[in-house]
Amino acid sequence: MEDIVTVKRAINGDRRAFESLIEYYSDRLYKEAYIRCKYEEDAKEIVQETIYKAYRNIHTLKDPQYFKTWISRILINVSNDYLKKHGMIDLEHDESKYIKEIVIEDIVEVKIDLYNAIDELEDKYKNVIILRYVEDLKVDEISKILDRPINTIKTHLRKAIKDMKSLLKEGYEND
Repeated sequence: MEDIVTVKRAINGDRRAFESLIEYYSDRLYKEAYIRCKYEEDAKEIVQETIYKAYRNIHTLKDPQYFKTWISRILINVSNDYLKKHGMIDLEHDESKYIKEIVIEDIVEVKIDLYNAIDELEDKYKNVIILRYVEDLKVDEISKILDRPINTIKTHLRKAIKDMKSLLKEGYEND
C-alpha cells in the first residue's frame, strides 16, 4: 500500500520518495503494459516512458491518495500513444487470434486464451477488464482513472465479460 507521506514527499520534489513509489508499482505497471502490447521490450519502453512522464509531472498531482489512479492513467495514455505510433493497434479483429499458441497444458493454456480474448476487446472494454481483474481495482477507482461514470464502467464490465465468454466459447468449439 502506498504511503501518503511518501507521495507528498515525491510531489514536493523528493527523488528518493518517487523512486520508492516506482519500485512499489513497477511490477504492476510492467504487467499492465505487457498485456496491452504483448512484447517484453515494448512493455519496458512503455513503462520507462510512463515513469518519465510521471516524474516530470508529479508536481501536478493534487491529491496524494490518488497516486495509483494518476499513474495508471498515464500508463494507459502512454500505451495507447505507443501502440498507435508503432502501428500495433489491431484495426481488424481476427476472431481466431485468441487461440494462438495452445501448446501448453492446463492453467497456462487458459491464461493464453484469456489474455488473447482480452486483446480482442474494444479498447474501452479492454481497459476496464485489465484494471478490474488484472490490477484488482474497484469500480469507483476505475471510474476515476478512466474519467467515466461508475454506471458506464459497470456496463463496460458486463459487456466485456459477455464478449469474452462468447470468444472463449467459440474458440473451444473450433478445436
